[in-house]
Amino acid sequence: MSFVPLTIVDNPPDRPEFVKETIRLLTGVAADGRRSLLHLVEEATDADLLAGSPDDWGLGQIAVHLLLVDRGVALIALRLALGEEAADTGQPRPDASRVSRGGIWSLAEKAAAVAERLGIEFPAVPDTARTAAHPFFGPMNCFGWLLTVPNHYNAHLSALREGRSSAL
Repeated sequence: MSFVPLTIVDNPPDRPEFVKETIRLLTGVAADGRRSLLHLVEEATDADLLAGSPDDWGLGQIAVHLLLVDRGVALIALRLALGEEAADTGQPRPDASRVSRGGIWSLAEKAAAVAERLGIEFPAVPDTARTAAHPFFGPMNCFGWLLTVPNHYNAHLSALREGRSSAL
């Protein structure tokens, strides 16, 4: 058996490109989630959009929740990456009776704008020591926060398609 010698590098020279591509991929997955969500909203009846309760969320509540979290996580991650304090990190729980198609579309536009901002302003060498408490996972740095978004969209969208609830 032959062994291949390895060099271990703590600060690879291509790290800035790695960070930039990571942000591009994560914001791309979030954009895919937004498109899938908006397709469901577009095809839903008004009754389906307004259905739901505090304990059994309907499509409109899930849409508002996902879009608020998408935008909020991007802003938290950006602040942490820049070495700033994060804002509130609690879980948004929308009221079904206050949901509207226009409100959902507006939230989607805001989430997309923040994703674009994230791609522009996220530093090549982010502060990875600063953390903020996630309501379920505990303290996480900027990358920890961003990595929750694909899982979050996937969990809720899969649950909607399968006709079941999601704990995420």
